[in-house]
Parts: sequence; C-alpha cells; structure tokens
Amino acid sequence: MQYNIFKLKNKREFMDEILQKGFRRCGNTITSAEYALSLFCKYDEEQKLNWEKIFYDFGETSIPKKSGVSSIIVCSSNEHDFVITYGSSSFVTQKYSEKEFGFDFAKRIGLKEMKRKSSKAPHSNKNASITTYKNTKTILFDTGENITSLSFTPENSFYGKRIDIGKSIKLNVDISLENISVLFNSILEDLDKTILNNIPLLTKITNNEDIDRYYQTMYSSLQEEFNNFGNSNISQFTIDEFQVVGSSFYFEEEYNKVFKLGRIEKNIEIHNIFDLFTVAREYEVDVQQVIEKGKFVYKNSQNEIIHFEYIKPFISYEIPNEQVSLYDGDWYFYNQDYMDLIMKELDTLEVIYDSTNNITKSQLNSIATADYREQKINKLLASKYSGIVLDRENFIVKYEHEFFDSSYKVEIADFIRDEEYISVKVGQASALAYCIDQCALSARLIQGRIIKLEEIKLPYPKEYGVWFYLETNSIFVNGKANIKKLGSIMLLSKLCDWSKLIKSFGKIPRVYVNKYEKND
Repeated sequence: MQYNIFKLKNKREFMDEILQKGFRRCGNTITSAEYALSLFCKYDEEQKLNWEKIFYDFGETSIPKKSGVSSIIVCSSNEHDFVITYGSSSFVTQKYSEKEFGFDFAKRIGLKEMKRKSSKAPHSNKNASITTYKNTKTILFDTGENITSLSFTPENSFYGKRIDIGKSIKLNVDISLENISVLFNSILEDLDKTILNNIPLLTKITNNEDIDRYYQTMYSSLQEEFNNFGNSNISQFTIDEFQVVGSSFYFEEEYNKVFKLGRIEKNIEIHNIFDLFTVAREYEVDVQQVIEKGKFVYKNSQNEIIHFEYIKPFISYEIPNEQVSLYDGDWYFYNQDYMDLIMKELDTLEVIYDSTNNITKSQLNSIATADYREQKINKLLASKYSGIVLDRENFIVKYEHEFFDSSYKVEIADFIRDEEYISVKVGQASALAYCIDQCALSARLIQGRIIKLEEIKLPYPKEYGVWFYLETNSIFVNGKANIKKLGSIMLLSKLCDWSKLIKSFGKIPRVYVNKYEKND
C-alpha cells in the first residue's frame, strides 16, 4: 500500500482547518495498536479512484466516484500524531507538519542508490537538476542548492523498494492500516538514531498563510525600527544594492533615477532601509506603504520612463528563531545543515583585517575632491599598495544583462593590486551584496573572454578580492574580524557561492574587512 506520511506539530489547528475546507468524516474509527485512525475526505466530479480500498478499510460504503478527491487519515496516539494523505490534501497538511520530518528520517537510515532533486536557489546561478548516486552513503551538496526532494533505495527492505523524501515520507510497503503502528514505530526508532547523512535544506515557502504571518512579523519589526529612527543605525533589514544602486550596471543611454510613490517623486540614493525611513518621514507616509508601493523609476533625458522596479523585491529580512529569510521577493526556510555547510565554506576563506586600513568619515572629508567615498578609499588603497584605480568611465564594457533587454556596462573592479582584482564597498552589511555580485560578474566575463584585458592593457588576475568597509563593529573581536557575525545567512551564502566560483576558475578568493567610522 502507498503511504504519504506527515508528522503533525499542531493537531488542533489542523483539524479546524480541514473541517473549514470541507473535509468530512467518513466511516468508522479503526485502531492499530496505540493509534486511532480516522478518515476525512472531500470531492467534486465523477471519476474512478485507484485508491478506493482506503474507504473499504474504514467501513465506508458510499464510495465517491469523483475527480478531485482528497483524503486524510489522522493517526493519533497519546504521544504522536501522524497524517497520511491522498490526492491534493498534502497541501493543507504541510503547514501543520514538522518541516524537517522527512529529511531528519533520511539522515539516519542507510541508503543505496539515491536521486536528489535540487532547484535554483535565490542567489545561485544553478538550474534545476536531478543527480543520481549509486552505492554511496555520502550525500554531496553545494552551497546555493535548494534541495527540494530526495528519492532513494533504503538498505532496510522493510521500507520497500523506494522512498521519496520532502516534507513527508512517501513509500509503498506491504503493511495494512491495521498494522500501520509497526511502520510508525520503526520510523520513530530511526529518528532517534545517530545521523549518518547530512542534508542541507533550503526550501521556498509557498503556503500563503505562513507567508502572511512572516510579513506581519516583518512589518511589525519595520514599524518598530521606524519609530526608533535616529536612535539606532542597526537594522534587521537589508537592501540588495547591486540591483538598486546601479553602480555596476549602466543603461546605455543617459538616465535619471527617482524614487516614486503615487504622486511623490524624489531624487534620492537608496543604500539602506534608513534612506526609505527618511522618505517616509519627510512626506509623512506610512513606511510599510513605502516598501509595498514604492518604485525606482528610470527616466531618459526627455523625462520618459525607460524602466521601473518595485522596491519590495529588493528588501531582505530574516527571522532567525524560525530559520526563515525573505530574499529576492520570496520566503525561504533553511535548516541547521544548510547553515553548517555555509560556515564550513567560510572557514576556507582567507579573511584579512589590518587595523591600519581603518578609515574615518572625517579622514575622507579632508580629501578635497568631488570623488564619491568609495573612490576616495580606492585611491587611498591604490596609493598605499601601488595599485591601479579603475575609473568606472574608462574601464567598462558593454554587456547584455540576462534579466533585461537593455545593454549595460560593467565595472571590472575598483582597483588592481599586482594581479589581484579588488571590489570595494562601504556601509553596513546590507551593502555587501553589491560588492560580491560585482566581483563575481567581472570574474565570469574575464574568464569567458567577454572582457579582453589585453586590449585595455591590464594584467590577467590570479586573485580576486572583496574589500568591505563596515559601519558596524559587531564582527570585530579582539583585533580580528569574524565574517560569520555578519548576521544574514543568505548574504553569507552568496559570499560562499562567490568563493566557490573564484576557486572554480583556478583563482584565489580573498576577503578584506575594515572599519568605517562615521562618528569619529
């Protein structure tokens, strides 16, 4: 018999939900050892069912000959609640179930041949893929992979020939409902065993009610920060500047960028959440409305709109206690194995902190030039290390961006030291995504010979570096920098993807970290 088994974490709310959605009790209660089993179903139009035996097992004589039939078997003991689903009922079951139940089980049992299905993660360039492993007990994963499901042959034939793992455990075994307690108890016993396989999990959240709840949490946090605006320069919100600022991609024609909300238009650079707070306070509008309805509008020299983007997809936010993150407009759940994989890759990165390179705002202001602050720092560093500053107007190339129909130009690096290409960014942790993406894109274009360095008389890189000047001291401890304290698992994952990319080109990745003191 085929079973798709979930483990409930909130039975009372689950029961209320399925009854509200039109599921009705069918047949009698049956028992299997300590478990009481109850059948609930809903259905619409006529069609023959291939699993109608389930109704006979519960003594239900009115068998629906309908399409769209969904059934749920609730299996409860004094200690545990399981649900077995048929049809489309798994969708309503998922949000009341333990998210890692299936994967926790797969971690602890012996595996033979295994197929894993992974999809493109929000910050990765990987496409959807299915990978098959034979005769292995080691599941190999890469940072940036969104593992959506596993399918494998278990070493223990008790579980049948094949098990599919997602949020549930799906298997086909010769076990009747009267003996289903044997299956449950075996699963519970395996869940208590030592972990054999680590399975990093990054899963896109699709349940609308969960998404609404996460947004409520986010906007509550947003309002709290807005009310405290001016008393703190630390935020849980980050903005993907690589897309927003336009410092790395350029429209081929001249353009002007404005913030727009209804009839409000304002020329303002958006670097972090506090810039949006400034707009909300200045125009006395609700800060949530600024994020929900606000746009970045690009206009040409004739004041015609050539492109616009909503602000909301650029906002990133994390709920650490639930291991949930908003990134690129979607919510994701990540497990401890995923975090451990990120931290393991970060341990391989060379992180350099030299306090003599710390810079204060007053130091930059003392430089009598119209340069923006990153360029001032670029010149200071290039002078100190005998490097070459790559001015953005001189060393850029035309590039067809994969997400738009327009042509852009790409900044190769901020400065070169010997054969190391370095990208620099100043600000809070929210600014770092731009720097990482800038360096990664440049490396891909150089490696693919789209950028021909010999034509502009530049050396080919042996190393790539990202240099972060941070407005927060949270990562600096006892004269050292701990990048693991940057606070965003998605940002750290992006940094790991960059590290692996650079290594795949046979180059050396480096991270430089220094302090930028605004109030010195």
